[in-house]
Parts: sequence; structure tokens; C-alpha cells
Amino acid sequence: MTADALQTLRSLNLNLIPILYELLHCASVSEAARRLHLTQSAVSGSLRQLRVLFNDELLVRDGRTMVLTEKAHRLTAEVAQIVRLTDQMVSGNAFDPHKAENQFRIATADYIAAMVANKLSRKLSRLAPSVSVSMLPTPGASGKELRSGSVDLIICPTRQANLLACGIDQLDPEFCFEPLMQDHLVGIRARQSGGRSAKGTIGLEEYLSCSHVMYCRTDGTQTIEQEALAQHRLTQKTKYFIPYFTLIPEIVQGSNLLGVVPRRLAEHHQAWFDIEIFEIPYYIPPMDVAMIWHKNRSDHQDLSWLRAILRDLMSDPTEVRAAESASTRADIPVKRKVPI
Repeated sequence: MTADALQTLRSLNLNLIPILYELLHCASVSEAARRLHLTQSAVSGSLRQLRVLFNDELLVRDGRTMVLTEKAHRLTAEVAQIVRLTDQMVSGNAFDPHKAENQFRIATADYIAAMVANKLSRKLSRLAPSVSVSMLPTPGASGKELRSGSVDLIICPTRQANLLACGIDQLDPEFCFEPLMQDHLVGIRARQSGGRSAKGTIGLEEYLSCSHVMYCRTDGTQTIEQEALAQHRLTQKTKYFIPYFTLIPEIVQGSNLLGVVPRRLAEHHQAWFDIEIFEIPYYIPPMDVAMIWHKNRSDHQDLSWLRAILRDLMSDPTEVRAAESASTRADIPVKRKVPI
């Protein structure tokens, strides 16, 4: 903890925390006063102090009721976390997922969210029915949010460009990294009619002559596909740039477009879209994806539990076999006039 953080803590009236917690949860001064067994005037006075502290109204009148401001909505999960961790610290109670009411915040790419959300929902409903998860986009999340605790985990590729976009250095001892999975990029196109099939390959000349839909990052950072094309000095006809991997299969089906997506996503979407997978006719490095968190929270039982859940989900035997198969296919040499 930095000296500035300690100074902030020393200057803060900690008695305001439970009052802020109740105000954010019930959006009512009178109801917060009832729950806290305080007078309404005392809670109103605390609200005035909180407004000065956060430089925000926090609660504003909307007709006959009060509503949270945008900043108050953002504070809700963070304040709940402070209350929960304080209780664990003082009481020494072990984390019990069956009783927990945590609101975890995970920042990750859309395709990873698509892969884990359904399985995670089913698992949480069984193991931790009162736990909720917010999936936040990357880019957008940062190391700063890991430090503050407003984000619990970032799940992203460990290539330097992705980490720097999040303000994270893999060599920085402030952050912890745990490998979660490895995936390979593959090509997809609409399933061919008349007996034609990609048969797992496509020639480089044909590939470059086709029109493409390409995943792009909203922060302007080059993607792994764009870097590979530049490295091999290849130019393709890209007609659409899409900031979501999960939309590419839907765009490709029924069209003459080619797209590039992670293999796990492609195999997942084959159940929903009439697409086929083929090997890209030039080398693109595999994507190593990791969970990243702040070292100060390594021993938090709730986050250790969450990481174990995610680790278990991503090591599903069927998915491991698919990844191993993808790795094997990626090692098969493809005839091409491209330097590697």
C-alpha cells in the first residue's frame, strides 16, 4: 500500500462506509436510517459528507423517489467488497460459496465470455446461488482497476500488445499471472454446397483473393492476425472490421467472406451457424491466455475460489482434446511461399 493510500485511509471517517453501503442498496435516506437504527437527520448529514468526499450527488431525486447517479452505480460493487472483506478480516470466517453474495467483476474478451458464461452460470447456480458475475470488456480494463479492486480478474492473451493495452507489464511483480488456456486462430467460411468442402486447408493465393471480415481492437492496437499479415508481407481484401470475435461467424455464414477466429469459438459456433473451419495458409502464433490479478489479493479466499472455478471450466476434457487437436494440426506443414 502506498503512502498516499494510507493518508487517504487515515483521513476517512470509516463510520461512513456502512451508511454508504445502505444508501447504495436501498436508494432511500429513510430506509437506510431504519436499517442502520439511526435517525433520518443523521443519515442525511452523512450523505452530505459523502457527496463532498466523492464530489458527486450519489443520490438524486426523480419524482417522488431517489435514484443512484452513474458514479454511485459504479461504487456499489466496490463498497460491497469492502464490507465483505472487512467482515472476513475481523471475523476470520472462511469463504463459504453457498452463503456468499459476492459480485465478481471479470474483464475479458467477448469470445472468452461466450465460452465460459453458460458453464459458469450453471456451476454458480449449483455451488454459489447468491454470487453474481459482471463480464467487462477489454480493452477498457486496466492494471489500475486491479489495484483498486474495482476489477477482480483480467483474462487476456499474454502477448505484449494486449498487456500494454491494459497497462500491465508481465515482468511487474505487482501482478500475478496464471496460464488458463492456449488457443489457435483458424479460418472460417460458409459451408460449401455442391459437395465442395474446405477439407481443412485452403491455398494462400485463393485465401488472399477472397473478401474477409476481420476482428479489430477498438484501441487501435494491432491484433495477432494483423501482426502476422504484416510480418509475412501479405495483403488481403478486408471488407469489414468488427470489434467482436463472436459476431464473425454470423457475418460469414451465407456469404462469400472469410473470417479468422479462435478455434474454440469456431467449434462452439458450428452448432449454431452453417460454417466450416479451415487452416490458415500462413503461420499465426498460438494465443496463450492467462488470468491476471493483483498480488495483494492472492490470498483472498473468494478470489482463489473463483480462479479455481475458471480453471476447472477451461480444463473441460472435451475442450482439452479440441485444443490438443488444434495444436497438432497447427504443426502440420502447409505448402506456401511465405517466410516463417
